[in-house]
Amino acid sequence: MPVVCIVGAGPAGLVTAHLLHQAGIPFVLLERQRADQLRARVKAGMIEHRTVELLRRHGLDGPIVRGGLLVGQCEFRAGGQAYRLDYAGLCGGRSHYIYPQHELVADWAGELLDLGGDVRFGVTVTGVEQSGDGALVRAVAGPDGAPETIECAAVAACDGAGSATGAGSATGAGSATGAGSATGAGSATGAGSATGSGTAAFTAAYPARWLTLIAAVPPPPDGTIYGLHERGFAGQMHRSAALSRFILEVPGGQDYRQWDDDRIWAELEHRLAAAGRPPVQRGELVERDILDLRVRVCDPMQHGRLFLAGDAAHLITPAGGKGMNIAIQDAAELAGGLIERYGPRGDAGRLERYSQTRLPHIWRHQEFSNLMLSLFNAGGIDGSSGFSYGLRRARLDLILNDPRFSRWFAHAYVGVDE
Repeated sequence: MPVVCIVGAGPAGLVTAHLLHQAGIPFVLLERQRADQLRARVKAGMIEHRTVELLRRHGLDGPIVRGGLLVGQCEFRAGGQAYRLDYAGLCGGRSHYIYPQHELVADWAGELLDLGGDVRFGVTVTGVEQSGDGALVRAVAGPDGAPETIECAAVAACDGAGSATGAGSATGAGSATGAGSATGAGSATGAGSATGSGTAAFTAAYPARWLTLIAAVPPPPDGTIYGLHERGFAGQMHRSAALSRFILEVPGGQDYRQWDDDRIWAELEHRLAAAGRPPVQRGELVERDILDLRVRVCDPMQHGRLFLAGDAAHLITPAGGKGMNIAIQDAAELAGGLIERYGPRGDAGRLERYSQTRLPHIWRHQEFSNLMLSLFNAGGIDGSSGFSYGLRRARLDLILNDPRFSRWFAHAYVGVDE
């Protein structure tokens, strides 16, 4: 019988699984997608310096170092001018990597299978039941939906914002040490509250929306471009050697499907125009989606024998690229607690402190993401775009020209601890 059932083969689930495997703790990893679907959708990939160092200590940094792009600068564009920020120089030469999440999870999944890890694809978890003695995970497997049940001592919910395990389905009694009660937390939309003993889901929604695009256009050679414009935010980010991610802030009540390709490219060209820089290169729009900027933090991140990690525990906006990083950092702390509890030490202390250990870091990342949005988005505090734009330019001036603020911003952006 596995000691831990991990739900979701994203960054959090795979890091948890690898660390448990290294420690000899029996586990099973359930993933609703097929193995060949892990690389199917292009996803973000900014990986902090601290995250790479954390993965290096556990021998999991190989795919990032071998295939990732080391980046140490970005460019802000505002008022028709371009401003380069050498954040690596402000961090003593330390920088971050860009390696797409979908490539990383496929790499880690393949490595785990090669090591003999129990990874089961095409299995959808439908709920979790808890008792003082353990937990029972219910799932359906394969195209026919054959029912499957797994008994375990603990469940790691790493299955994203629409978590089946974290969305009110884990019922019954129990805790990391066998006491207390638990019900799940969270929702796919970031709304609602968690129920149970002293749990809550703190949520918020920003008025702006982002039109997100994957285009067959080579990415900027010198890092991300952030466009601060009176009409709204625009950006160009690296996704692969041949693909860029573009972002356009759009009005909240507008149907973006009415924007044809020419209108999208014209708006990107206008908002990202800067003296001395070539116009935005056009290409095929491979993917397009609308992103509502919602956030959520579950407190606590553990409910009895159920432990939430990554998007199952918290949602963060893409501003600043922190999502995958806090998921991996959650997983390392969670795995450490599970290993101490179910390994030779038999000590439950670290596992019981999982929420209080992680939540201060998560809130700091949320604050940084909030600061980035206040820099990017055109929506003003009183609906005045002119006043809002003035505030955004003042904040950009601090980032570029105030030595203390510049240094703080660079360290927070890159993920450097001192």
